[in-house]
Amino acid sequence: MPKAATARQSNTHIAREIARLIVTGTWQEGSTLPREIELAAQFDVSRTSIRESLSILKAKGLIAARQKAGTHVRERINWNMMDAELLEWTWADRPREEFARQLMQVRSIVEPEASAISAARATDSDLARIERAYRDMDAAGMDRAAYAEPDLRFHRAILMATGNDFLMAFAATMEAGIRVSLELSMRNPDAPRRGLPYHRAVLDEIWARNPAGARAAMHRLIDLTERNIAAALPRRKGGVATAETIIDRPPK
Repeated sequence: MPKAATARQSNTHIAREIARLIVTGTWQEGSTLPREIELAAQFDVSRTSIRESLSILKAKGLIAARQKAGTHVRERINWNMMDAELLEWTWADRPREEFARQLMQVRSIVEPEASAISAARATDSDLARIERAYRDMDAAGMDRAAYAEPDLRFHRAILMATGNDFLMAFAATMEAGIRVSLELSMRNPDAPRRGLPYHRAVLDEIWARNPAGARAAMHRLIDLTERNIAAALPRRKGGVATAETIIDRPPK
């Protein structure tokens, strides 16, 4: 591996380790990070590597530098939680039940409305893009790995079909959340078979130019995904179950 690539990989690893200390609350919001020389000693790397690693975290909104006051942890509201790397790091170090719940809350707010807008505004090429993704899902059959990629394209195409610059920009960041949702929901062997007719219902309502129907169909699809995720998560002891039995309710 070239030296430059090795250095980037090392810097990303250090950035992840520092991010874990922040995400888990070891270094709390507002707290000041150790000096570069101390971080270099702690992680046994050069100060240059630490400087590059901190730059990565600054770009993700986790930290900021104060004049003559060092580097501090920013408030959580400033963290770019839809950054793919930060999402992965957070996913690894937070309770999965809560993290999955928060991700699905975001999806349930954004995607049904995006589906309604798409039904009203999508161009013929937008509709063709959504349908191609659906047909690729159908062709994947029960192969969960093959099914996941067109599933992601299906949801991204709907966001793009809104024609809304903000939602279109959000598609790139929303993708990270959708990937995590898919990774969890696809742990159920029957997820592709269960999910396909729900996706078909969304597609049909968008093709029919029915915003209310598209919104409702996407809500049903999100609900199924939530139940798939719940079934994939482990059960807790003490009478509080995080997994549920999936109720196979076909879309209406």
